Amino acid sequence: MKETELPYDELAERTVLGSLIKNPDFIPEVLEVLREEDFFDKRHRGLFKVLVKLYEDKGSAWDEPILRSYLRREGLEDEIPMSFIMALVEMDAVEDKTLLMENVRTVKDYSDLRRLLILSTEVENSIREGKEVSSVLNLLKSKLEELEERRSRGEVCRIDEVVDKVLKIVEDYRNRETLVSGLPTGFVELDRLTSGFHEGDFVVIAGRPGMGKTSFMLSIALNLLRERGEPVLIFSLEMPKEQLTLRLLSMLSGIPLTHLRSGNLTDEQFDKLLEAGEELSQYPLFIDDSPSLNSLELRLKAKQLKKEEGIKVLFLDYLQLLRPPQSRGSRQEEVAEVSRSLKATAKELSLPVVALAQLSRQVEQRTEKKPQLADLRESGQIEQDADLIIFLHRPEYYKKNPSPEEIGKVQVIVAKQRNGPTDTITLKFEKELTAFRELSQLEREEEEEREVPPPDDFSDISGEF
Repeated sequence: MKETELPYDELAERTVLGSLIKNPDFIPEVLEVLREEDFFDKRHRGLFKVLVKLYEDKGSAWDEPILRSYLRREGLEDEIPMSFIMALVEMDAVEDKTLLMENVRTVKDYSDLRRLLILSTEVENSIREGKEVSSVLNLLKSKLEELEERRSRGEVCRIDEVVDKVLKIVEDYRNRETLVSGLPTGFVELDRLTSGFHEGDFVVIAGRPGMGKTSFMLSIALNLLRERGEPVLIFSLEMPKEQLTLRLLSMLSGIPLTHLRSGNLTDEQFDKLLEAGEELSQYPLFIDDSPSLNSLELRLKAKQLKKEEGIKVLFLDYLQLLRPPQSRGSRQEEVAEVSRSLKATAKELSLPVVALAQLSRQVEQRTEKKPQLADLRESGQIEQDADLIIFLHRPEYYKKNPSPEEIGKVQVIVAKQRNGPTDTITLKFEKELTAFRELSQLEREEEEEREVPPPDDFSDISGEF
């Protein structure tokens, strides 16, 4: 599309610039909406850039000679003469901030319209060049997402507004019957440690293969569905939805997963399975098992389901299988971009995003197999972005002859918590059902005893004192 065919409002651009020259103190508020590239006229873009630089360096304490020197520094003195600038001030400046902001929004709207027109041309060219549909759709989604982000920049708030909001949240927490202020996982000790999963949090559940990450995710999802009826969204990049559903039915019915897979069921078990299927069908659970999903598609789908179904939590299985919209120079850069995108999605949609993640093989090369933050595979960016990092560790997995105390036990290690302490709790893993359960009171007491060194035993000392 020719530049001359692109729409813009010359008067609005001139009005904004003339007003900023006359009232530089308006610049910070205008910068919340406009950038240099939003101006269509090349001279207007250059002048806006100079005015912003002037304000950053001098505030509003500058005059005509200083403005002229800044234009000269940018090589714009001939292109933007002082006569041009004085005409803006005399003819187009407005003193009223409300009227100024109306013109600012006009400039912004025309800038976005030009982007949409350019995008339509790019899409048309891609189609004519014979590019694959997926490539064209990714281009379209990426550009639209970028445009939407530009139009929804966060606004500056006074601290008193934020204080009122936070105090109201704390008051709500105070009035709750439970100390869990976020979405409960259904595991008492874990909820006591983390207060649940909170809106805007990026939660990472990591472990080596065989630790039970998917089972742990499904156990939390099922707890939420059964106890709270909260709508849950699962993106499963590794396992098809049928297999996930089979695991959920095993958990609900109490029938071993191997029996469901083989179909070797008694009449009584089959009746239990039908009951479990009827129960599961009633829950607001949504599963997307698209194998080639990218982070932008995930974000857009989640946004739509948040709007239409009111989802309260998003699970991803697993992080390293999710790709960015465009390939990057290295795998590490791709994982870093995905991690940042997941954190942004949690913040934008105001819900917890819980992503499973693989740990590197370094764990198995050490004598001590317990995972560490440095084991997060392919990117330190995950550690930086995550608000909560949980490792799953099954000591019995690495031993030929585990002790009876280790069999069926999983250490749930809270390795990072941005707003709370770190600690380790123990849960029971029922391998046949691929389900996580709380320890019984007796098992918990035994676990606590093992953590505390036993006192010296003087029972073999004879005699009286």
